[in-house]
Amino acid sequence: MTTIRKATEKDIPAIAALHIEGWKGAYGGIVDQAYLDSLSTEQRIKDWAGWMAAGESDSFIAEEEGRPAGFVTVGRTKTPPPGSSPIRPSHSGEIYALYLHPDFWRRGIGSALLRHAARELKERKHTAICLWVLDANARGKAFYEKMGGQKLGGKMVEIGPSSLKEICYGWRDTAALRG
Repeated sequence: MTTIRKATEKDIPAIAALHIEGWKGAYGGIVDQAYLDSLSTEQRIKDWAGWMAAGESDSFIAEEEGRPAGFVTVGRTKTPPPGSSPIRPSHSGEIYALYLHPDFWRRGIGSALLRHAARELKERKHTAICLWVLDANARGKAFYEKMGGQKLGGKMVEIGPSSLKEICYGWRDTAALRG
């Protein structure tokens, strides 16, 4: 059975490891392999310690059979959808990260984390939410579309030595989340 709870500082090493394994699983063949191989758990732990200390977002960790399986991080919109006003974005809440360890793919944990994120954001008065996914990540895009996400546009991002396209998915009403 999957349990989802708010992450604490004690969870930083687990989240850092999930983040790296999630990237390697989702972005292998998309992101430069040398860049993926260079990802360091120690550096990611430092990154997560800083992000948590800043207090601008909240993370939730999913555990399955007592093992960390995935996480989601949410907050106010930092990267509005294309065409949205940065002052009054059309989607006020954003999912900054949602990653699973590949061992836990296709078990409903990603859907549970996405719905949990939507509930958390709705409690904070964010009923319209968005997230960004690499355009070449066919599995991720199919998942968000299955969950009712609508494509809102794209932009280019730099990851390692590569320039890649990201697509923004949005839900105008979190009640529209399916899955």
